[in-house]
Amino acid sequence: MTTFGTQTAFGVLTRREALQVGVGMFGLSLPRFLEASQTGGRTASGQDVSCICLFLAGGPSHFETWDPKPLARDGIRGIWKPQSTSVPGTFITEKMPLLAKLAHKYAIIRSWQGRSASHSGGSMHVMSGMYPARNKQFFPNFGCVIHALQGTRVPGIAPHVGLPVDARYTRSPAYLGPAYAAFDITGDPSASDFRIDGLSLPRDRFEGRRSLLDQIDNLGRLADQNSDVISAHGRFYEEAFTTLTSGAIQRAANLDEEPRRLRERYGMNIYGQRVLLARRLIEAGSRFVTINQAVQGGPYTSPNRQIAGTWDNHSDIFSFMMTYGGRPPRGRKAHKNWMSYEGPGNVPQLDMSLSTLLEDLDERGLLDSTLVVAMGEFGRTPRINSKGGRDHYARAGSVLMAGAGIRGGALIGATDRDGTAPVTRPCTPDDFGASIYRAFGIDYHNTYFPRLPRPTRISDGEVIDGLFG
Repeated sequence: MTTFGTQTAFGVLTRREALQVGVGMFGLSLPRFLEASQTGGRTASGQDVSCICLFLAGGPSHFETWDPKPLARDGIRGIWKPQSTSVPGTFITEKMPLLAKLAHKYAIIRSWQGRSASHSGGSMHVMSGMYPARNKQFFPNFGCVIHALQGTRVPGIAPHVGLPVDARYTRSPAYLGPAYAAFDITGDPSASDFRIDGLSLPRDRFEGRRSLLDQIDNLGRLADQNSDVISAHGRFYEEAFTTLTSGAIQRAANLDEEPRRLRERYGMNIYGQRVLLARRLIEAGSRFVTINQAVQGGPYTSPNRQIAGTWDNHSDIFSFMMTYGGRPPRGRKAHKNWMSYEGPGNVPQLDMSLSTLLEDLDERGLLDSTLVVAMGEFGRTPRINSKGGRDHYARAGSVLMAGAGIRGGALIGATDRDGTAPVTRPCTPDDFGASIYRAFGIDYHNTYFPRLPRPTRISDGEVIDGLFG
């Protein structure tokens, strides 16, 4: 049995608890000793695996992406036609011509089925593989668990990164605490003045913080005299400061090093450049990068434009998935948060950036060791509503996965004629969790969360049948 951490006694200030106090007081994410981190994150085949997760925040329509339904009834059938792909017999929406040519490189899972049709509940479930009781997240997101289990790969490069955050609507580290929160990189990577925030604190101020944290560390040692633990913690402690001070992650974020032509293929905008940045971070040594891939425009735009953008198309879905340019169609009154964006909408943006990512990783020899996942928190309703949109729907959806042993060209599962529910065995968020951990070589059924009253496995799902080659 593997646990990443040990049980702590109530009422005693252990070294670990002292470090948690330090995190809360001084805002630094300090690493802690983790048994499983010594495995190095390699699979049985020797691959050192990473993941780029494109979180399609808001919930993409499976009808208008990976599971078109040309034979569905009136009122359900969309206006876009299915398109043949490089895999005979597999069709996706006609609005994704670039991805259609690459279907042999990825798998489509059409039998996704969740439990929550709320943004928060659905997002917490799909990004952790653990259902959030009472719509509150207790268990951490995948990137946090992998960070905890496999540690830092390259000094100075954060193992777990969010662009701009690790999945909207979630509390990514949950009960593990801020030590395992993602290193969030906000801002627009396509901007000429783009830089990574949070690394400009002068060295003397870092050293001042370090002195205070050393004092807290020493308090903990009084209650925990395990020298092996102290030695291992020291290494991870140094790595935390290296990430904050070395400048390595800043160099990885220098997109000017990339050929202009490649940058344009990804898309010279905040969405495409975030996907390119994710590739550079993985190449530099990050283990798990989550991109909130949603165009910042339309009727539900957040005032905080760093995390704006959504696939939540309750109205005018066929217009809004293609562009948020101009004003709302058909003379609709603009929502108070309406923001016009003249560039491509979510579907063409995803087609451009994801197809380029798959080709770029493959050409660099990285696709075999990089898991790529594109998914939202749920699908959309079969019935097109009175506003020309589709609403939240947890009974059916689709997910794309590629790389890291995923069987390219696989078409897994199916929904009924109207896309209302799987007609094959449903693949739950729990199963996707098991499958993601499987790609990383993690024995998910024998790895347990630490510091809980009873042993709790990191996944109760099963690897999706037919997903791996």
